[in-house]
Amino acid sequence: MTAAFTWRLIFWASLAVVIYTYLAYPALIMALARLMRRRSKTAIEASCMADDSLPTVTMIISAYNEQAVMEQKIANCLALDYPADKLLFAIGSDGSDDGTADILQRVHDTRFRILLHPRRRGKVRMLNDLVEDVHSDIIVFSDANTMYDPQAIRQLTAPFADKRIGVVIGNLELRDPQSAQACHAEGAYWRYENAVKAAESAFAAVPAVNGGIFAVRRGLFTSLPCQAITEDQVLGMKIMAQGYLCCQAIGARAWEYVSDWRGEMRRRIRISAGNFQSLWLVREILNPFLGRLWFTFVSHKLLRWLVPFCLVLILVANTLLAGEPFYGGTLLVQGLFYAGGLAGTLVGVSSGVLKLLAAPKYFLTMNLAVILGLCRILSGRQRVTWARSVR
Repeated sequence: MTAAFTWRLIFWASLAVVIYTYLAYPALIMALARLMRRRSKTAIEASCMADDSLPTVTMIISAYNEQAVMEQKIANCLALDYPADKLLFAIGSDGSDDGTADILQRVHDTRFRILLHPRRRGKVRMLNDLVEDVHSDIIVFSDANTMYDPQAIRQLTAPFADKRIGVVIGNLELRDPQSAQACHAEGAYWRYENAVKAAESAFAAVPAVNGGIFAVRRGLFTSLPCQAITEDQVLGMKIMAQGYLCCQAIGARAWEYVSDWRGEMRRRIRISAGNFQSLWLVREILNPFLGRLWFTFVSHKLLRWLVPFCLVLILVANTLLAGEPFYGGTLLVQGLFYAGGLAGTLVGVSSGVLKLLAAPKYFLTMNLAVILGLCRILSGRQRVTWARSVR
């Protein structure tokens, strides 16, 4: 076996992983979802459920320095269309020093339980403390900056009528803070993500959990490990590893504003570090006997975490093979793609023809964050506390 043959093999195998992960798997799961035309219990319409049959719910929010959005979040909670006697809110301030605690102290509605901790300990510790006194049927986890549609809780709790369901995620939209409209790059990616999750939901095997809007059965919650970086993914994986299913409630809509580029990059690096950590904390998720969940987790999550390293291998192999006409052409295509991503980062992609640079910019920065996240978790430099992104 010649060196050239080995590099060709590496090039095509790595490229196959990228194509399968971002193109072939979504197409496959969407095609399979269309074949499942029979109506399942997870498709229950929330609007058909009488108020007296709805489960009791507590929304949990752990906040750190959220003064800018906390009053809006409280108003958003009060605007939710759900029976008042069945919906409670538990909000904790994790050592905030910006006025968040002052806002929470002014809340006198009996449906709100406020927990103020003077010292910053991390989101997971606060969540564990908040959940400890919760006795509702369902726990909804939200971020302070995530605003819910009035019908979101009804939609989010409806699938729990199926006893097999342990986790339900909502439909999150990311908006541009300047226009209040769905942002171009992040919004497009989230629409793509939500389409994939909707298809996976047909199998009740959604492997990804978003901390801004998701719900679990109270009886399935166990204290999260204090070292967990991405508590939403760890909690969801722990419940799914027990054999319970996860689906998406399409009608459970929420939105939040994206931060600036640096803030989003910090957030992605932290999430990436947490994703790699979650594999260690919930190793059972890699058990092939989990069936459809194993298939969607490997295809949707695990391979995406490997894509950045495949991109490096593709570039290295392509460079070494550039003397051959075909690979010289593919190297040129790669160069243009990376140049487009770099240009999009340097000059911005807010309007006009520059919007074409949004896709390579977002794709490359997302994959760079995965590599940096792995470096952080391996070096032990990723903290469990988080820095609030400016929105």
